[in-house]
Amino acid sequence: MFTISNEAEIYIADLFVEQGEKDLALKVEVEKSGTPVATVTFGFARPSELHNKYEKFSYIGFDVYVAVTYIDALKDSDVALKTEGLTKKLTITAPNAKGDAPKDDSPLLEKIQYTLITEISPRLASHGGFCELVEITKKKEVVLNFGGGCQGCSSVAITLKDGIERELMGLYPEITAILDVTDHTNKENAYM
Repeated sequence: MFTISNEAEIYIADLFVEQGEKDLALKVEVEKSGTPVATVTFGFARPSELHNKYEKFSYIGFDVYVAVTYIDALKDSDVALKTEGLTKKLTITAPNAKGDAPKDDSPLLEKIQYTLITEISPRLASHGGFCELVEITKKKEVVLNFGGGCQGCSSVAITLKDGIERELMGLYPEITAILDVTDHTNKENAYM
């Protein structure tokens, strides 16, 4: 599935020794798999707490668990150890993790999700917010839900009308409206 260089394997095994716990493994995940902003993450995990949809890969001194949904995305990946002065860090090259932009003839749902993930949500993230697609109605209305700093934010109506609506309807003229179904009465994490 993926290869780990000898240096990286020794480095990871040493990290496990430093933890001093026997029931630990390395969990590898792919966030936003299939998009140009996909990232591969590593983290400690207890195998007993992972659901049965994880596949186990054994290395010298540790085991790696990967959710079956990420197997294809991690195919042909390489893990290496990069040393910069006194700092060491793991790097991964995962050529199958990132996806391509949808083609012009792709379904509207795919194109909108791509735009939300790669363009709109990263901008909202600067204020701790995000936006996700709930549905596209038969009337071609795009229904969105806001979260994080956008939920309950006093500027969300302006963000929706002047930003997101203008961008999505400019890119995809078949859209008839952009609707917000977020419960904005919850202002706990609101940016403004």
